[in-house]
Formats: sequence, C-alpha cells, structure tokens
Amino acid sequence: IERSFASPLDALYDDFSAPIAAASIAQVHKARLKTGEIVAVKVLRPRIEQIVAKEFRAFSRAARWLEAASKAARRLEPVIFVETLKATAAIELDLRMEAGAASSLAEGLEGNPAIRIPDIVWPLSSRRVLTMEWAEGVPISDIAALDATGADRKQLALAVIRIFLIQALHKGFFHADMHQGNLLVDAQGRLVLIDFGIMGRLDEKTRRVYAEILHG
Repeated sequence: IERSFASPLDALYDDFSAPIAAASIAQVHKARLKTGEIVAVKVLRPRIEQIVAKEFRAFSRAARWLEAASKAARRLEPVIFVETLKATAAIELDLRMEAGAASSLAEGLEGNPAIRIPDIVWPLSSRRVLTMEWAEGVPISDIAALDATGADRKQLALAVIRIFLIQALHKGFFHADMHQGNLLVDAQGRLVLIDFGIMGRLDEKTRRVYAEILHG
C-alpha cells in the first residue's frame, strides 16, 4: 500500500486492521479514513503477478501436450480454455478494473431500492490496492442470522434472481460471481453486492435470445 501511494500507512488511514478476509490473489482489511469513514481495503498478495504467470506457463504447456497427445482432449480445446482463464486472471490482477466495474454497475442500477453497491474511494485505489465504502450486512449464507433480523427469505431469493436478470438481460453488464460469499443483506433489507473482480457482458442479440428462452 505504501509503495502504491508513496506514503506511510498512517498518513493514508487513521486505523488499519489485520486481514479480515482472504482469497487466492488478495486479502481484505477494514480501515478508517482521515475523514472518519470506514472502508474496506483489498490488497493483492506480494508477487502474485509473477506466481500467476508461472502457473499459467505450466498450464499452457500441459494444454498443448494434451492437444497433441489426445484426439478426445483436442475436442475440448484446452489451449483456448487456458488462454481464456489467463485473460480473466489478468483483469482480476488489476484492481482498477474491479473499481471501474463496481462504479459502472452502480451507475446502471442507480435508483433500484432493492440493491446497494459500495462506493469506490478513487484517491486510495490503484492497480494493486482497492479502497471502497465499508458494506455492513449479514452474509446471505448465514441463515440463522438472517432469520434473527426478520428477513423474508423468499423475498430475498426473488430479489437475487430479479437483480441478476436486470443486470444480465436489461443492462447487459453483470456481476458474474454472485455466490453467497459475495452477497450481504443490510439493515434496510437491501441486497449488497461485493467483490467485482469477475464481470460479464452480453450483447443485445444474446440478451434477446436468453430472454426468449426464459420466457418460453
């Protein structure tokens, strides 16, 4: 973080926690800005770019060997599959892309009272660091905690489906990783989306085809 912004940590944040969540390429901290605002700070792991590049070189070698050695494997196009994963990983390894995706999604869903997307703190976001508004809420996977809040699970299920379909079929830009770990329910009963590293796009023709299939 200090290398990204050329400043000591205590000049950037008033308070900064130990990691509160972690995944394969990054970890998240809870922090307080100089303004008093509570934020989430996502930081890429040290040398993760080099590690990922090394692993994809190995995957590519294996994919090429499979295509050469097996006709059945060739039909599955392992080389193209690995290249697709590699392109996706490159996007995930630049947190500016995630920040932009979150902002674009928030703009597209503005005015929808059933959803909340945390704001990005742009001055403290970079290729390796993402700072965003802290999202307080109950994880949608914690059924007991949801029931304790009085949340209507059937309505929540409908909200998840509707919000996804609005994104995918109406807007054509959607959160492509809406598993239970990335969904919270806040005190107002809104669905809170987090982690915008994997997004999807659908052109108008594809959206129409999917809509007709669902309608059928």
